Amino acid sequence: MRDRIQTVLRQLAQSPELEVRWLHTLSLLEFIGARKISRTVADRHPSLEVLGHLADETRHAFTFKRLACEVAGREDVTEFLSVGAASAWFQSLDRQLAEWVTGVTGTTDVYLHYLLTTSVVERRAMVLYPLYKAATRHAVVREELGRVVVEEQSHRRAIEDACLERLEKAGTTLEPAFALEERLFETFLTQLEKDVAQALAGAQAA
Repeated sequence: MRDRIQTVLRQLAQSPELEVRWLHTLSLLEFIGARKISRTVADRHPSLEVLGHLADETRHAFTFKRLACEVAGREDVTEFLSVGAASAWFQSLDRQLAEWVTGVTGTTDVYLHYLLTTSVVERRAMVLYPLYKAATRHAVVREELGRVVVEEQSHRRAIEDACLERLEKAGTTLEPAFALEERLFETFLTQLEKDVAQALAGAQAA
């Protein structure tokens, strides 16, 4: 799957219009993540760790939207790329992870659900963002992606370790969660490949 991700990112980076839409989609995904944090473990004044994570995700949503506007050369960017599939990946993943971990532990644990979703989503980001950084032709995008990756890594390991510790007490690991994400992301990736191919073909025919 890594090769497929690399290929489609290189393809969309050939088109400024597609890259604008892609950046805007990344902004939306980061915003969805921030919103989920604010509605769950941060619905009341949270810990310093959670508050820092919420701030990071919100800033990343802002960063990607700003980059979309910079690449587009305008401030009214509204277009997305494969937005339905992207949103479905995140929402389905969040819901199915909650169902899985509740079944494993026998109880509804909002904080564990937060740790689990974060661990899985940020594991994907650590594949996606470096590949995109290598594909983009825009120096400003590369620079910002480097900062985003550093910030994601700064809390990812601690969150993943805390999640794994809780899961091991319940007699399981993170591997079933990663396998679930892989299946769901494949659906998103397939749609992204189709949309990029169609857009590039249309541009060549015009």
